Amino acid sequence: MKKRHLQLIRLLNRGRRFTADELAHETGASVRTIQRDMLTLEDLGYPIWSVPGTGGGYEMLPNRLLPPLQLREQEAVALYLTLKWMEQIPDVPFGNMRDTLSDWYVNELPHDLETKIARLEKNILWLGNKTVPSAPFTKDVFQAVERRQKIELTYATTKGSRTFTIAPVGMALLDLKWYMYGLSDYGLRQYRIDRIESVQLLEETFEADDLATFLEASDKRTGVTVRLELTPLGRRLLEDVLPDIGERNEWDVPEAELPFLSRHLLAAGAEVEVVEPIELREMMREQASKLWELYK
Repeated sequence: MKKRHLQLIRLLNRGRRFTADELAHETGASVRTIQRDMLTLEDLGYPIWSVPGTGGGYEMLPNRLLPPLQLREQEAVALYLTLKWMEQIPDVPFGNMRDTLSDWYVNELPHDLETKIARLEKNILWLGNKTVPSAPFTKDVFQAVERRQKIELTYATTKGSRTFTIAPVGMALLDLKWYMYGLSDYGLRQYRIDRIESVQLLEETFEADDLATFLEASDKRTGVTVRLELTPLGRRLLEDVLPDIGERNEWDVPEAELPFLSRHLLAAGAEVEVVEPIELREMMREQASKLWELYK
């Protein structure tokens, strides 16, 4: 593919119609050369739509191909492994397409690099959690997030199934579980997508800040100081729960998250002691009492 062809693809990917004269002016080629280039790009599979006559020109159809990346060998290997690992993430919201991306990509590489990758992928393994519950509605949620459409969902709560309407601001992958963040009358809430029983996209759209902005504002909420005494094993057990746990004994935690934190701390048993706040100590005592009643 010539450099001019890549330039033409970038121009057409802007999402508007260009006349042959405009493309010729942008590339420094003749109109006749541009017309031949358009035929060449169509033969290569680019969905170019040509409109004859006054007001006509060339434009790229929505299902367009993007220009190829110019990669060094190490970058090519890294990109392939990234694509391969993405296949292991459960319920990526792009359907079956993710299962073919890595194969399509490696087939376009030089043979020696393909051989190198085949060897490497047997020595660099994905050992993710194989017991992650299925979350079949990730694609529907992604579509609603992308389009900024409200949804009606039926959700499995601890008190049974509930149906309500929310504005899905965004999604996140945490410990290989997909979460949706949605706005309702109660503010921003987090939902496990594997617990969604049904989703219906509504016609109503919404305007809202992006998820990163919401989470940043959430991190700035007034919190309480949590101080813990931890054994080395306790630090190991809680390293995925509290940041920098190898070096710290105090954290600022939003008060609303104390019940969630108490359940994680209880899982570490006698390897952790809550020093303060008193509210968290009482939560721990209450949960320990319930356990005692179960096993006494």
